[in-house]
Amino acid sequence: MLLIHTSRNRWKTLSQKDKEEFLAEYLTFTEKIMATGEHVAGAPLTDRADARAVRVREGRSEITPGPLTDADEYLAGYCLVDCDGMDRALEIAAEIPDAKLNVIEVRPLAPMGGLES
Repeated sequence: MLLIHTSRNRWKTLSQKDKEEFLAEYLTFTEKIMATGEHVAGAPLTDRADARAVRVREGRSEITPGPLTDADEYLAGYCLVDCDGMDRALEIAAEIPDAKLNVIEVRPLAPMGGLES
């Protein structure tokens, strides 16, 4: 899984032309990994203000509005790929347009069924 992190104000610093070019690069990137068959899913996330944090304590749900943390960098989207190992996942991550401005965290999915290491 390729986790796309961004900064709260980074997008606001781009000109309209830069934003349009950035989005065009995303379209090209997505088409490329779809053509290779490596794309499984991916999407941007809505604004952090839309978030809710859910915790269950003593059988009762606690729902907190807003982002989980107030950190400057936050999870802004994801891209799930099915590829041939970590090296290829890192190559794909480097092709994500956000890698030029932000941070892409690459993490393999854990096997289902437990917390095997």
